[in-house]
Amino acid sequence: MSSKPLSLDEKKPALFCSIPNIDTDKVEQAQIPPQLIMFPLLNAITNNRAFTAKYSFYNARLTILLQLLLTITLLGLLTLLLLRLQAKRKQSVLAAKTIRESEERLKLALWASGDGMWDWDIHNNTVFRSHIANPKLFGKNNQTLLSIMHPQDKPRVEQLLKQHLNSESIFFEAEYRIEQAQDQWIWLLDRGKVVERDSQNTPIRMAGIHKDISARREIENKLWLSAQVLQSMSEAVIIGDINHQVISVNPAFSQITGFNFEHIVDKHLLEFAFNPQARSQYKKILFELSTNHYWSGESCITHRDGSQILTWLEVNKIYDENGKKDHFVAIFTDISARKKAEENLRLLANYDTLTGLPNRSLFHDRLKHAIDKAKRTHSLIALLFIDLDRFKFINDSMGHHIGDLLLKLVAQRLQDIIREGDTVARLGGDEFIIILENLSNTSAAESVAEKLIQTFKAPFILDGKKFVVSTSIGISLCPTDASNSELLVKSADTAMYYAKSQGRNNFQFYLPAMNEVTSRQLSLEAGLKEAIERDELYLVYQPKYTLPQHKLTGFETLLRWESNTLGSISPMEFIPVAEEIGMIELIGHWVLNQACQQLSVWHQIGHTDLTIAVNLSAKQLKTDLVSIVQAALAVANLPASALELEITESSIMKNPTDAVTIFTQLKELGISLAIDDFGTGYSSLSYLKHFPVDTLKIDKSFVHDIDSKKADATITTAIIALAKSLQLEVVAEGVENHKQLSLLTDYQCDQVQGFLFNKPLTPDECDHLFFKTAQAI
Repeated sequence: MSSKPLSLDEKKPALFCSIPNIDTDKVEQAQIPPQLIMFPLLNAITNNRAFTAKYSFYNARLTILLQLLLTITLLGLLTLLLLRLQAKRKQSVLAAKTIRESEERLKLALWASGDGMWDWDIHNNTVFRSHIANPKLFGKNNQTLLSIMHPQDKPRVEQLLKQHLNSESIFFEAEYRIEQAQDQWIWLLDRGKVVERDSQNTPIRMAGIHKDISARREIENKLWLSAQVLQSMSEAVIIGDINHQVISVNPAFSQITGFNFEHIVDKHLLEFAFNPQARSQYKKILFELSTNHYWSGESCITHRDGSQILTWLEVNKIYDENGKKDHFVAIFTDISARKKAEENLRLLANYDTLTGLPNRSLFHDRLKHAIDKAKRTHSLIALLFIDLDRFKFINDSMGHHIGDLLLKLVAQRLQDIIREGDTVARLGGDEFIIILENLSNTSAAESVAEKLIQTFKAPFILDGKKFVVSTSIGISLCPTDASNSELLVKSADTAMYYAKSQGRNNFQFYLPAMNEVTSRQLSLEAGLKEAIERDELYLVYQPKYTLPQHKLTGFETLLRWESNTLGSISPMEFIPVAEEIGMIELIGHWVLNQACQQLSVWHQIGHTDLTIAVNLSAKQLKTDLVSIVQAALAVANLPASALELEITESSIMKNPTDAVTIFTQLKELGISLAIDDFGTGYSSLSYLKHFPVDTLKIDKSFVHDIDSKKADATITTAIIALAKSLQLEVVAEGVENHKQLSLLTDYQCDQVQGFLFNKPLTPDECDHLFFKTAQAI
């Protein structure tokens, strides 16, 4: 069957589809609405036989209605979807904007704070940094800062980082230094946290911030240093508020006052004034501080135990930034010891510490006043210069404690003799002086001098032993002998020396003729004190030779003095003076150093087998002789075996026990020791065996007559035999002729020295001797 197609003019769309087993005539009769074919879904529903067969007009209308509803629904869903998409897009744009603004705020905040942000890729060990306040500091460094970290900080930071990566701390925080330039470091504060871990809980990402805290650390260091200074101050420090209430003290405060901080906190400054006088002073201090910002002066503070502490107090007002009084700071020092020391110094300046008598300074002051008074009253003054006879022997042989006891008892006897108003003073050592005032004639001075001589006849009891000490007294008169203190003392001193020259234990009035007797002594003393500085002392060297070979073995050092004013002076004259005025130790030290230096020069030019001998004084045994010798050898770079020390047997026997001790110490150093002038003293053979000596030197007084006096020859052979039995070397001094030399050779003497071979030589003459010896060889 054929069907008639619809015309386009009828404005009905054509449906081009074939449906099997459908009667097209019936479809045509059904007149399907053209709208159905516009929707594939409806077309699919209606394009079947059952639907078209039963289709009716009302069903078509219902279908159209459903179509319209479905269309509206689909359009609404589409519109809703578009609106939602648009809303999400707006939200996304807004979120992006918010993030950008947040990032900008964070960036500005970090920039303003000086903080820098870092992000550490732990797995790749790379670091991203942003917002760095000082980009030049890190440059393009994308590594951790451990490589430029201060060596002292690195172990600590590594430990803190390790703890955080191991989840042992919630945050990582560390302060450390990094190198900004060569040997220039800045401080960073670094804070961070692990922000990402893998499935194994291993940290793979960490982020944080760091900040340059160099300025803060510098302030902290200054504050710490200030605190340490405050804590370590020996002065007490009190800090109080404007109302003078104590708010802080340092440890020195507690040490000085005995009060802890808890005892005085919030208490008024007046709490330290426990007596009316101190309270009155404190009130004056506070009143003055009301107008001035500073007060200082002596103040009395009460210790916790009630005792009084004399202090030097300084109080300062502290102002705030607005220039208003804010706090006060009081600093005080305990000056009790200083005040006591000042008093002691006053006593020391005017009084002798041993005897309690006026010393030289106070004596001269009183003498000046006495002379002025004598001039006004036309009276006479007598000055008695007193020196103890043989005091030095007692002091050196019995010990200083015995000497001090003697001086105290002498001072007491002198005070018992003089009148009230007269002065007895100690000038030093064993020298005392008495000022007798208001005399009408010289008989009064003579009477006092006689009493002194008689008084000293009574023995002194020292440590249970009796000692009889005499005195020599020189008397000068004012204005007869002198009218000023200096000349008056000098005249009395001259008279005292003259009394000693007259056999001691007497008194002498000054006479001008005495000056000739004492002038030499005084000149020697004055010149000797400047001899070293003026380069007037020099050394000569006496060669020593072996027997029978006559081989040069070394030199004995001899001291000489060529004074610019006194001329050449014999050692027999100036050595006793040096011992008496206490210069022998200084001179002996000088001789030792000069001799070692000279031997060092000879060693350097090849004479390394030579030795040098230096004489010691008994007083040098009382010094730190071992250290002095060690220093001299070290400075000269000499072996100890090159040095020989000589001391007379009489000097040794003054204190043999100490001598053995010192000789043993010197012997342990490797130094050779010799007893000089053996046979002239009063040595004990029982002591001799204990002395660690190497050599005995026979005095020239025996050698001089061995060829003419049997006794001297016998003594010489006995000394040599004694030395041989003790396995000691023997040196004979003063060999002047061949007969003496021959006898000493026969006696098996080991070494000789004397004018037969050489006189004492200067260093230049020694060099000439070396040259002659070398030519002879």
